[in-house]
Amino acid sequence: MATTAARAARLLDNAELLRQRLKEAPEGPGVYLMRDLEARVVYVGKAANLRNRLRSYFSGVDSHPLRTRQLVERIFDFEVVHCTTEREALLLENEFIKRYRPRFNIRLKDDKNYLYLKIPRPGAPDALAPGTAREGARAPRGDAESAARAAMFPRPYYTRRMARDGARYFGPYTSAQSLRTTVKSLRTIFPFRTCGDEVFRRGRVCLDYHINRCSGPCAGNIDAEGYAELLDEVQLFMEGRSEVLTAQLKDQMKGAAERLDYEAAARARDRLRAIDRIRERQRMVRGARDDRDVVGVALEGNRGMVTVLSVREGKVAMMENHALEGVAGLSAADALESFVGQYYGDASSLPRTIVVAERPPGHALLQEFLSEQRGGPVEVRVPQRGAARELVEQATQTAATALRQARIEADFDADRTEGLLADLQARLDLPELPRRIECYDISNTMGTNSVGSMVVFEDGRPRPAHYRHFGIRTVEGANDFASIEETLRRRIGRHLGQAASAGDVPVDDPAGSNGGGRVVEPVEDGGGLAVAEEPAGEPPRQPRRRSTAAADDSFGTLPDLILIDGGKGQLAAAHAVLVESGLGDVPIAGLAKRNEELFLPGRADPVVLPSDSPTLFLVQRVRDEAHRFAITRHRARRGKEALRSRLDIVSGLGPARRRALLRQFGSIEGIRDATVDELAAVPGLPRSVAVRIKELI
Repeated sequence: MATTAARAARLLDNAELLRQRLKEAPEGPGVYLMRDLEARVVYVGKAANLRNRLRSYFSGVDSHPLRTRQLVERIFDFEVVHCTTEREALLLENEFIKRYRPRFNIRLKDDKNYLYLKIPRPGAPDALAPGTAREGARAPRGDAESAARAAMFPRPYYTRRMARDGARYFGPYTSAQSLRTTVKSLRTIFPFRTCGDEVFRRGRVCLDYHINRCSGPCAGNIDAEGYAELLDEVQLFMEGRSEVLTAQLKDQMKGAAERLDYEAAARARDRLRAIDRIRERQRMVRGARDDRDVVGVALEGNRGMVTVLSVREGKVAMMENHALEGVAGLSAADALESFVGQYYGDASSLPRTIVVAERPPGHALLQEFLSEQRGGPVEVRVPQRGAARELVEQATQTAATALRQARIEADFDADRTEGLLADLQARLDLPELPRRIECYDISNTMGTNSVGSMVVFEDGRPRPAHYRHFGIRTVEGANDFASIEETLRRRIGRHLGQAASAGDVPVDDPAGSNGGGRVVEPVEDGGGLAVAEEPAGEPPRQPRRRSTAAADDSFGTLPDLILIDGGKGQLAAAHAVLVESGLGDVPIAGLAKRNEELFLPGRADPVVLPSDSPTLFLVQRVRDEAHRFAITRHRARRGKEALRSRLDIVSGLGPARRRALLRQFGSIEGIRDATVDELAAVPGLPRSVAVRIKELI
């Protein structure tokens, strides 16, 4: 979250920064907060898709209504909170609006609270109960006995306020209609009274009693103890023990359907749905009925983010993000232990429970310290399932989102990036500032479906439009050295081919050759960019190119630094390709995973960057992005390969012939059982292809 005008202003003034931040926003439900120049919240909103909703504010601004344009003009930063459901986002939005009172929410949002079901304690006076002569007023002196009797038979009722008065509250409920429908269903099983105290004191039975919707305490048909048990049963249902009611409603629906009474069946069905909605809401309430803090941690390199969700009275009352530094090499549990000790050491109050995703190393000592700070027991709990687990996952996702947003802002900090690149230039003794860095990695499964990846960072920021992948075709088995050679040879070949076609490099120039008297000509296929080689002296064919300018830009520019994911072996293979292509002066380095050391050609000792160096985190991030991109493409190819039919391996058998065979024989098994003559009799299928089918399948 931006806290200064200078930092916040860069968000909207830099279109690329804004685009990247919007791209990293979650696609799921959640809440977003818009902040002004002074970091004040000016608007809080909810969305089923946070990314799409945020993008809608910053695109087509001139076509927005006047109020929306005025809001966008005041936005200098935004913040997002990921939620698990849209209902949860709605509740959280309401809480944030009450807390921050944003300027642009006051007129657009109804400030009312959500609905609760309140069950007063028998015998306790309830001055706030509606239906009295004057709500909140005392009963007349001469009516003390009837008032006490009414208190012994309290009625459950709806309220929009919660108070610490000993009563039992259930909610909040976003759908008042669902709650009312369910309470009506409840009364068919648990006939509690619903009449106001003024009516009850008259001592006369009403219509509800005659239709079995009230147990009739006013007529003396139930004593105080029995009525209290009745309310306890209502509470058990509201806490989730609804098997009896659910079974009865299902029986009613089934019986009505058998009688062809579809209206009654629909009413029972609607009641079941209403109960399901209440169950969904109550799982969240049961998972967070006490006061607790939910802590989520996200780490990346030397940076971390902690999200604290403060749950009070069953509701998320506050969300805070806290940036961490110096977390390189630490696990999330280690970072959590350090954060909890520092954060709650100065806290004015502590909740009874702190919910975390992983157990901190010093769990027992930490609980003892927190209990001493609070003056009472504190439990640091790691939930394994249920609503509490969902809540801690929400906090972790929110922390990860905040960390990505902070990383993007750091990427667009020109002063910081310039310093990192200058430091990398000095440590690797590069001739120029490494403004364009290309990194290469190989991914395969036991040598199959090998894929080479190329990612590009410019000015310390990723350039996804220039990413490329190469389907490895000339290497058998798991040979990373040869795969790196093929990948880099094809990339360099593409560059030299473009330069030759543009007239920058003569085709007979050694720099435009592959170092072996052969002119390199790049071509394309569905699995990546290939390099076709022809004997020198023959006129080169015109290279085929991608239709987009981005492809030309990506291969038409040489990098200031090439990074190889690997140690000395991978580096030597890649450097040999540069030398044989006449580009041996292009700086290249290998980043070994084991000790995070940088190897350079011709140097025995590696360059070791400090473990907490931001420069090391930059090259690690470049390397990790290449690995991620390679893994993604490899998995896609592996999945496609797994789905291929056995017929695909037969040379000369295209889609049309495969369809003809399947129409003729019905299945792969039918084709396999057919004779060569039967296969050759299929229209359009040559006998030579029929022979290959029998040989291969």
